[in-house]
Amino acid sequence: KAQHQQPMNTSASWRTQMLDGQNDGKSTLCNLVTTWWSTRSNEVISRSSAHCGADHTQAFLFADMCKPEEVVQPLSRNGAVDTGSERRKLVTLKELKEHNTPGRAWAAVHGRVLDISDFSKRHPGGDVILLAAGRDATVLFETYHPRGVPSSLLDKLEVGQMEECSALQSFYSWDSDFYKTLRKRVVARLEERGLPRRGGPEIWTKALILMTGFWFSLYKMYTEEFLFAAMWSTIMGVFAAFIGTCIQHDGNHGAFATNQLLNKVAGWTLDMIGASAFTWEIQHMLGHHPYTNLLDLDEEKKKEIGVDSPMEEKDQESDPDVFSSFPAMRMHPEHKAEWYHRYQHIYAPLLFAFMTLAKVFQQDFEVAMSQRLYHIDASCRYGSFLNVARFW
Repeated sequence: KAQHQQPMNTSASWRTQMLDGQNDGKSTLCNLVTTWWSTRSNEVISRSSAHCGADHTQAFLFADMCKPEEVVQPLSRNGAVDTGSERRKLVTLKELKEHNTPGRAWAAVHGRVLDISDFSKRHPGGDVILLAAGRDATVLFETYHPRGVPSSLLDKLEVGQMEECSALQSFYSWDSDFYKTLRKRVVARLEERGLPRRGGPEIWTKALILMTGFWFSLYKMYTEEFLFAAMWSTIMGVFAAFIGTCIQHDGNHGAFATNQLLNKVAGWTLDMIGASAFTWEIQHMLGHHPYTNLLDLDEEKKKEIGVDSPMEEKDQESDPDVFSSFPAMRMHPEHKAEWYHRYQHIYAPLLFAFMTLAKVFQQDFEVAMSQRLYHIDASCRYGSFLNVARFW
């Protein structure tokens, strides 16, 4: 794990400086680092902001060192990339983030800027693609498409390329064959067993049982005497919890069914039990899932001294499930340990119960009105009048 930060020379010659001229050992070192990097990808790795010109961690530096040399396309006079037969617009990070609403949705994938505004209406996975609006969506693109996406489609959606200095330098490296191999094996295993990647009789049977139990318990809670009503209320709470961790979770991930409408209805069951599916999507699908256990150390240090960076300066690669419960819960080794954290396994269930109430009665409303959840821009959902109306 890379724990300490150090300034890095971002010029083209830094690789040679790092190896002190020992170019003969570069390929061997890269092979070792790539192997280590692939097998450690799920660990809690401390990192700092990777904005253009910002400090990098040692682990990020070594991973970047193993990438092949980039071929820089010559620029034309109007600032576009000259590819010989066509010229593509160069897009700044600021411009990308301005296209962050359902009606004006751009997403960057491996440096290519795609206009997904109209395509979202015919996207096979539904409008979940709009979560990518205004951000670097490479991680979402890679993890949600295990079978890949036709390059011809990307060519049709492409409206430009990220400016070299504006392109986000990600924690992840897609040069390794590890993830590609793993993805192929998972798909092959599902096909071998005849299991669908989305939906299926088992998941629908479970959903039917949970929904029946929830509504029956709710009915009994209102019709029975107090003691029995309290018992049914507790039972209803159990069913509601499983709806939140199963039905709505699978629906909002687009995994409940192959049908877009069924996925949307399944996702809305979170609203049925009292919370907002839109806000959950922002935190879970744009924060926790793509950047599990990652932490922006620069931003954490600023928060300690009461500084809230502007949204355009915040690093999107940070997991809110890690830092949102601190200091009550310590989820990351970079967070300062307090004496009471040794008992957090005891008080965590009660704390999380109250955090759920805080989400329902406070956080959901704040996000809908501010269009922001921590460091994550929520305009991709709440930038639509219809979505805001649906929330209320």
